[in-house]
Order: sequence, then C-alpha cells, then structure tokens
Amino acid sequence: MFLFKEKPKSYLGVDIGASAVKLVELEKEEGRYKLKNYGIFSLKEYLKQEKLTSQEIAEIIKKTIKEAKITSRQAYLSLPVYLSFSTLIDFPAMSEKEIKAAIPFEAKKYVPVPISEVVLDWSIVESPPQQKELQVLLIAVPKEIINNYQKAIQLAGLNLSALEEETFSLSRALIGNDKSSIILIDAGARSISISIVDNGYIRVISNLEMGGMKLNKTISQQMGFSLEQAEKLKKDFSDSQLTNEQNSQLKGIIHSVLDMVIFEIKKIIDSYQNKYKRKLEKCILVGDGIQVPGFVEYFVNKLGLEVSLGDPFSRVIYPPLLKPVIKELGPSLTVAVGLAMRGE
Repeated sequence: MFLFKEKPKSYLGVDIGASAVKLVELEKEEGRYKLKNYGIFSLKEYLKQEKLTSQEIAEIIKKTIKEAKITSRQAYLSLPVYLSFSTLIDFPAMSEKEIKAAIPFEAKKYVPVPISEVVLDWSIVESPPQQKELQVLLIAVPKEIINNYQKAIQLAGLNLSALEEETFSLSRALIGNDKSSIILIDAGARSISISIVDNGYIRVISNLEMGGMKLNKTISQQMGFSLEQAEKLKKDFSDSQLTNEQNSQLKGIIHSVLDMVIFEIKKIIDSYQNKYKRKLEKCILVGDGIQVPGFVEYFVNKLGLEVSLGDPFSRVIYPPLLKPVIKELGPSLTVAVGLAMRGE
C-alpha cells in the first residue's frame, strides 16, 4: 500500500537490431533509474532473411517479454542509423517558426528520396561560438519503415510512446550532461554507426556498412569456414583447431577490416575538427562488434584519442549479483537502456 509515495512507473526500451532484439525495462525511484528487467532474443535463425516481417518482430517481442517477465507496456523504440538519413544544415538567423516553414524545402536538397515518402524531424543545434548561422539537425525516415515498426509494436500488444533515431538513445545512455567533444562508435552486426556529440548536441551522424556480419563473411570466404564458424572464431583467436598459420591469417583479416573502419572514422574526425576548429577529446565504444579480442586496444593505438568502453548502466541501480552479466552485456544493451531513460 502506498500512502505518500507513488509506485514507480516502468519504461521499456526496444532495440530491434540486425543480430538480436533487445529489451530493457527501467523504473525511476527517488530520481534514479533502476533496472527492473531485460531480455535479449538472438536473431541467428533469421539471419538468412533479408528482413523480418512486422508479424515476426511482434512475435519475437512478445516471446521476449514473456520470458523476461516484463510488465511495462509503454514502449520506446529506436530506428537504426542505416534506415534513416540525417544531416546538419546551416540557416541564417531566423525564428523557429520560419525554420519550421523552410525545413521541407531545404530537405529536398539533402534527402535522396522524394520528401512525400519520408517523415521529417529536426532540432536546433547550438552553433559553435565563432559561427553566426543557426544549425539544424535534420532526420528523415521513410514512412514505410515507420509504418512497419508501428505495426510490429501494436501487434506485440505494446503502446508506442516514442520512436527515435538510435544515436539519441546512445547519447542519452552514455553521455548525459557531459559537455566534452565526444565521438560515439556503435559496432553492430550489420553496420557501424559513428556520431559526434559536442557540448551536449549531436552534430554528426554517419554509418559504415562494415559490421560484424561483413567480417564473418570475409573470414568465411578467405578461410573456407562456415559463417557460424567465422562468428565463433572472431571472438576467440585461441581456438585449438586452428593451425598457427590459420591463426595468423585470421588476425590479419580482422586487422585489415579494422584498419578500413579506422581509416573512415579518422576522415570523419578530421573533417569535423577542420571545419569547427574543435578537437575531439574522447571516443566511446559500444555494440556487439567490440567482442572481437583486442578491439578496444586497437582503437586506442590507432585513433590517438582517449578511448573507453561505454557503460550504459553507470547511472542505473541494479543488484550487485548482476555485475558480471551487466559488464558483459552492457555494451550491446546501450540503445535499449537509452530508450528506457527517455520515459521520464
């Protein structure tokens, strides 16, 4: 019975990734987030499909909710970077009302599909001190994608409270009120998303089609292993079945892919630093892709930045008994945690 204190309300973050569907349920207690439940459903059986249907996604969500004993029905859902389009647009000094009116016309210059086929969202970004123009972060998402996700959530018996591009979820979970200039790297199964957050504002959102699945495919093609074997080998170089020559070949393949990724990331960093005369201070890594041995150390050596592993549960209360599990799963649950944190 609660006389003077309302029962905390729980919020559910739903992250539909390429390799798994991840759910995190948080509740707010005395101003702090508390982990209530979480669930992960591997999509290993579905990887050969080009995409999941709304019905399949709904069934997966329902099954995960049941197994994890999740009670919240207020869902916050993310959109992967590779399913959306984003850019930072400079505007002359004008009112918010004028910007709103101008957005559809400006969007036509940047969005590669007809504006009638997308939903536009935008937010004003605080401009760097030396810049007089206003900056607006524009996000465009195909209506078909949004409709499919909305249908899946509805079929799963959930109420969709909000739908957001996953970079906002990552930033909310990992950065909070930090005003440093930070590059976020989310290494997923299908792709690697790269975002720059400076002074609390998202300024760059980019995507590289070089995720874990591509690495598996490269290992499979060059070494003659199945995709399942490749997935296992990239996480454990010390497999006793490998010869010394194979082990050396495996490391060479992984490092060559990582070098391509780092080359592209450096281009994004250099472009930003040259344009805004702002030096990036930190790099935060999350995602399933960081399970490759030496991944973090490789980035430390190659990027020349302060590199750390993101901990989305650093501001979340959870039972001490779960610490080893949270340490292992935390990076892959970042988006779902950030989504659940939206529900305040």
